[in-house]
Amino acid sequence: MSGFFQLDEQRLHAFESKLADVMPVPNLEKGWDFYRREKVLNVQVMDGSAIYGAVRDTDIYAVTLDADDISFSTCTCSYKGYCQHMAAVYYAYCEFAGESAEGAHNRLLYGGELVSVDPSKTEHAQKPADATAVRPEEWLGQMERLHGDVWRQCRHSLHPLQAVLSSLKGLSKTWEEGLRRLHWMHAIVFVIELAEKAYSATDSYNRYYYEMAFARMTEPWVNHYHELAGELEPGAMTEEEQAALQSLLGIFHKRDMDREQQLHRWEMLYFSLWAKLVAFPEWRSREQQWLDGGRAGGDGRQGTFYPMALAFLAFAEDRDEQAIALLEDTAFNRTALLACDCALQRLEDHDWPKLEAWLGYLNKGLQIERKSRAFGPFLTMCRVADINEPGNPVWQQYLIAFLPYSYSALTDHWLEKQQFTDWADLQLLLGIEPDEIDVQVMREIAKAAPGALIPLYHQSIDTSIRARNRQGYKQAVKMMKKLERLYKSEKKQEMWSRYVNGIVHKHQRLRALQEELWRGKIIT
Repeated sequence: MSGFFQLDEQRLHAFESKLADVMPVPNLEKGWDFYRREKVLNVQVMDGSAIYGAVRDTDIYAVTLDADDISFSTCTCSYKGYCQHMAAVYYAYCEFAGESAEGAHNRLLYGGELVSVDPSKTEHAQKPADATAVRPEEWLGQMERLHGDVWRQCRHSLHPLQAVLSSLKGLSKTWEEGLRRLHWMHAIVFVIELAEKAYSATDSYNRYYYEMAFARMTEPWVNHYHELAGELEPGAMTEEEQAALQSLLGIFHKRDMDREQQLHRWEMLYFSLWAKLVAFPEWRSREQQWLDGGRAGGDGRQGTFYPMALAFLAFAEDRDEQAIALLEDTAFNRTALLACDCALQRLEDHDWPKLEAWLGYLNKGLQIERKSRAFGPFLTMCRVADINEPGNPVWQQYLIAFLPYSYSALTDHWLEKQQFTDWADLQLLLGIEPDEIDVQVMREIAKAAPGALIPLYHQSIDTSIRARNRQGYKQAVKMMKKLERLYKSEKKQEMWSRYVNGIVHKHQRLRALQEELWRGKIIT
């Protein structure tokens, strides 16, 4: 864009605020669509106060945005007022000026302040020692001053916080990688805390809806935080990076980690850091001292978090029995996912005794809390353990103990292991009809182990006959035809004949059944 000049920061702030007041929301959305489809042909600033642009729609329209007096803004289209073409030109201007067009779109829709990076500081941003004029321990205070009240705008959506996160990440996008990573982690934790405030402000009647909607919005942020935490290298950090890491830990130290009605699992955010620190004696010693003090009530708080964190440390040091003992003193529904993580690690290590201890803990808790999110992972680990260590009966015992809730997992497991007789016995136990089972599964078993299916069909035929109606008799004959093929596959034609004779003799007074057997050519 030749001859491009920028509006000064104060003028841009004022203009965007006025634009948000006067521009209808549908026109903001239409303008965003025009911008994304590259319908804005050109943009330029004249006299330092007016933005000019051209937009291709049904025709090419010329737009003027007057930053000093928005009422003088014009567009050559037929719309009377502030149109979508004006919005599109403003988005294009933001992009060309080095701002985030998406951030501008979110601010105009949901509110929030435009924050620009001071260009005079970008040269210093390349050096770790001068990465920012604000020390790491002051980052959170800076974020609070800039955006601390934005959560009040989150009445129905957390979209205003997306603009905040983009703005904060933009502050450090040119910094050296290690410090930038830690700054971004601070930014994510900050906006997650704002999300918690917005969630706490919702009315109790609609809280479930807000919890689902807000959690979906923050999930990518939380995942990014965990990814960044996984990249940390505490043993190779500069002094400034160490100060930033200590600042990040301080957020969790000051927070009530056992607070009720939280939107997020804050202990899991902390454990992402804790997992990187336990391998370094100095960091581990410092954190353990804080955790011990908290568990003893040194900071006036009691709850689940401290024993969880100490259990994680015990697990990292191969003291699994102590870890489990610590978790047994906590609320299972809070600690179950941590126990799953520990069990999964022992499963990957093929450490069967320790895995059995962890699954025993989970089994005991799930007997009471069957709706726990740990139930699915528990069943999966039992299946994998039984495949890798088939000599230990406890894995299948756990699966069987949770019937009927574990029916799907146990069915798939026995099919995978080709334990067809056990599989068929399970269907018999639960009264599953052959017609209710996947056709492909029935075909595979009929080829591999036809004898396993014979009792299943016997039960189904008896059930159909007990219906004492014509439809039931027809269903019984249908099942008997399939059963006949199974007997033939097993080369047990004589047993099939005895079975048919037994049915005829037992139900000789049921004339309708005798007729259906004759029509189906079961008897002649």
